[in-house]
Amino acid sequence: MTGRSLWYDLPDEVGLLEFPPAILAHFGRFMQTQPWHKEAGGQLFWEYAPNGYRRVGAITGPRPRDRRSRFGYKPDHIAEQQEIDKYYSQGLYFLGDWHTHPQKVAQPSPRDTKTILETYKRSTNAGPGFLMVIVGTSPLDIGLSVSWCNQTIRTILPKNSPVNTLG
Repeated sequence: MTGRSLWYDLPDEVGLLEFPPAILAHFGRFMQTQPWHKEAGGQLFWEYAPNGYRRVGAITGPRPRDRRSRFGYKPDHIAEQQEIDKYYSQGLYFLGDWHTHPQKVAQPSPRDTKTILETYKRSTNAGPGFLMVIVGTSPLDIGLSVSWCNQTIRTILPKNSPVNTLG
């Protein structure tokens, strides 16, 4: 994946989103490829790229006060709000959350879907939706789960995925 972006068409006419190589490298550093690796996670922030599409411009986490285990991750909510305030002041906007799973191809758990739906419903400025990204242990173009969340949750595939370019 080095040097290559992953692209997604966000639903609801939100537009094109790029995960640039630096963001993908951050995901890669926290993959749970060994039995002793704990879940990790953080937040994603978007910016407008020069060509007008959205790009993941910043990623956070894991943080020192997050609670992490092999099969669980609970973020430091105070630090999360501080990150949102910091990046907003820099012209970056909250896009969603990411975390890892010790699965080859990541899939959201029932707890994951419940949490992101509750977060969207509680948000005072949720916009058209939030992204939920779960990092598996396979190469990111295969092992990454990306879901768009608002009143429902929809899995979205990479734009450059052969499955997504057939129709």
